[in-house]
Amino acid sequence: MQPRLEIEFLRDDPAKIRIKACSESFAGEAEQYINAQSLEKLAEQLSAFPESNSDEVTFKVGDIDSPYGHCELKFHCFDSAGHTAVLVSLSNDSACTAKFIVQFEALSLDAFVSSIKLALKSGSGVSDLIGIKPYTQNV
Repeated sequence: MQPRLEIEFLRDDPAKIRIKACSESFAGEAEQYINAQSLEKLAEQLSAFPESNSDEVTFKVGDIDSPYGHCELKFHCFDSAGHTAVLVSLSNDSACTAKFIVQFEALSLDAFVSSIKLALKSGSGVSDLIGIKPYTQNV
């Protein structure tokens, strides 16, 4: 599997997102109702990410113990060279849970942020953060 994170935004009443993510070994999917401003805030924070090696951006929807599922995305640098990854934690209303890391490059993050902004503007859309296999990053 190609590592990736996908967020589909649907501006219904209320707005919701569908999150699909996978690493080489794990995959998960969740659907959550959200306030569109929280997705706008994520796009804004990721536009300047990372400002330093200790920079983190966290996006949370729902509670980990909720019977309706949850989504937590923690964008961070995982080494002193500034390589980036997102820690994905998902659960759905069927009590299925997945937690794993997707490494990504800056160009993919820029495209991801742009597609989130476009989805918010148009009222719906799919945003893909294409990951990389861990061994492709040479330090």
